Amino acid sequence: MKSLILFTGLLALSACQEDPEMMGKTRAEIRAEQKECDAKGGSYERAGMFGKACIIKTQDAGKSCKTGKDCEGICFGDTHTCSPVTPMFGCFSMVEDDGKVVELCID
Repeated sequence: MKSLILFTGLLALSACQEDPEMMGKTRAEIRAEQKECDAKGGSYERAGMFGKACIIKTQDAGKSCKTGKDCEGICFGDTHTCSPVTPMFGCFSMVEDDGKVVELCID
């Protein structure tokens, strides 16, 4: 009987949790973001740890780069090539606009 009460309590609490996909946004705001993303040719999808983002494929993916200015997205610091999409999530090294290589984590 105790386990049934505990289970019921946990179930009730889980119903109060905010949907991580929403992140404090209304459904109308999310639909507007998705429509805007579609208009840019992007893909509105799960990205990072905290929800969704508009992921856009870059035209210069894999191109050689020396600074961040050389790419639509980012210039990877380890390979000096342009990223395949923007924005990027995770940990990586990137070349800043001034040519300095920095380590970065984006969630």
